[in-house]
Formats: sequence, C-alpha cells, structure tokens
Amino acid sequence: MMSRACRVCSGVATLAVRAREMLFGTRARFDYVECRDCGCLQRASLSVPAEEAYRADYYTQLQAVRPGRIGGLLGVRAPWTRFRLGEGVLRRLLSGRRYARMDWFRRTQTGLDDAILDVGCGSGRLLARMRGAGFRSLVGLDPGLSPDAEDLPGLRWTRDALDKHSGQYQLVMAHHSFEHMDDPRTALQAMAALVEPGGFILLRVPRADSWAYRHYGADWCQLDAPRHAHLLTRKSIEILCAAAGLRIAHVEDDSGPFQIWGSELYRRDIALAESKKAPLLERLRNGLARLRARTRARDLRRQGLGDQACFYLERRGQLIAPLRPKQTPKSASLLRILS
Repeated sequence: MMSRACRVCSGVATLAVRAREMLFGTRARFDYVECRDCGCLQRASLSVPAEEAYRADYYTQLQAVRPGRIGGLLGVRAPWTRFRLGEGVLRRLLSGRRYARMDWFRRTQTGLDDAILDVGCGSGRLLARMRGAGFRSLVGLDPGLSPDAEDLPGLRWTRDALDKHSGQYQLVMAHHSFEHMDDPRTALQAMAALVEPGGFILLRVPRADSWAYRHYGADWCQLDAPRHAHLLTRKSIEILCAAAGLRIAHVEDDSGPFQIWGSELYRRDIALAESKKAPLLERLRNGLARLRARTRARDLRRQGLGDQACFYLERRGQLIAPLRPKQTPKSASLLRILS
C-alpha cells in the first residue's frame, strides 16, 4: 500500500483515492493520500507540470478586470461601505447575501484604511471591487498575474513569491489559493509573518472533513485534481496554526450547492466543461439538480458539514483572548505561490 509522510503533521498518509481531472475533462488520474492523524488529503506527488494543471481557459484567466472599470471609483462609495461595516441588524441586512464580504471585515475589525494583502489574487477582481467600495490600502500577490495588471491609487500588484514578500498587514487573505500550495507549513508561516500582532489571516479552503468527500470520494468536485495539492481538515489547520503562532478565532461554513451538483456530474462521468456544452435537455436536467441541491447544501452548512469554510486566524501576540466583541471598524493564476 502506498504511504507518504503527511506534509502537515508528518504522520503516515496512505492511498485514499485516485481522482480524475474533471474540470476540463482530460480524465488524467492522480493519487491522493490521506493522513491517519490529521486527516489531510494530499496529492501523493507534487511533480505535476503547470501546463497540465492550468490552461489558458482556467477560470481565473477569464476574469480579466479592465482598469477602466475600476478607475475613478476610489472613495466614492466609502461612506456607504463604512456604514455597512458597522453594527446592528439593519446594517447586516443591508450587506445583502447570507455571507457577504462585509462579514469578513467586521469580524476582523478591518477598516477602509487598513493594509490588506490578497495571496493568490488571480485576476484581482475581488481587490478591484474592494477598491471600488472604498478600501485604500490593497495589495494583490500572485506570480501568475497578467502582464497587463497596473497599479492604481490604493491598489498595488506584486508577483513576489510568498516567502520573499515583505510588509505588515492588518488582514492577509487567501481565497481558495492555499489548497494549491505545495508546502502548507511554510506557506502559513510566511503569511503569519506578514500579519500585524492582533491582525488576522482569512483562510478560505475546501475541507476534507466534510460530508461531500465522505459521500462522493474520488468524485468529490472540490478535489479538483491535480490543482488542489492539499485538502485540509479542522485538525490539520489547528496543527498548522500552532506552528505559525496563530489561533483559530472563528470558523464559518460558507459552502454551497456545487458540492452536490458538481460531484453528481463527476459521478456520471460528465466534466464541468462538458456540462456547459451538453444538449438542451441535459442542461435542463442539470439545472434542476442545482435547484434540488440548494436545500441539502443549506442543511449541511447549518451542521458545519459543508465542503468549504472560512477560517479566521488571529496572530498571537498582545491579543490572545477570545475574539474581541465587534466594534465599528476604524474609518480612517493560481500557480504555485511558493517557488
């Protein structure tokens, strides 16, 4: 039986699934091992050529942000954003979706003038929207940034390797980029070094300790072989945090129905790209499956069993007590990130 040393806790990881590439539908197979101790599900081999994992039509490459769409917006919506960042039921209702961006900044007490780093920012679409909302000190880091990315007032881009980047930030974000990294221990330690004492890392990742993985196995859509190198669990994140001087301040299940309808497609041997080109009746069937998946996904989210979550990690230092009560904030792609 294949076994490896877990790249999170150094425990014994044995072969768990042989997953297919089902985003584009090449159906190439990749072995994933699961740690007996921390539960981390990880690609057995890290030697996967980038061109085999990422193509020109990878979704982050299709999210191009034209400078004209975000130029001239800085500060125009800042008063409205500052209002939404405040407390009260009405303000939360005005934030819109059940789990909107404002929740991230309220929980981390991040204000419009605080320094924010987005690790693995892809096209930078999120940062562009944040700049338009009034945030004034934004940095996007991604070695695969488009050559057309240009700095703007309040928004700067860098192609630094994560462990070579310097600076201090109130908030360091990694929105579904951390699972692409080859060395999670070194990566989280590098991110922690960029956070001010009392600041936060916002880590949004798929979870191996989820109903979807246990139910679908190799057909779990968020395995996303071979792009996802590590599918973490709560326990594995706790181990990484202890080594990096961080603590888990809060966890929010932010999963959705894709964990069900996407996995059902893969179980039926339909790649995601193929589903978009299917005959009309097949697309209608898939649409109905998405609607049915919403109720089940909502139940899983309420139970904390969804297949992805947002982990709020606080840097240990002066502020090591439980997460502070919320206050009004101060007003004042995806290639290997570690090279």
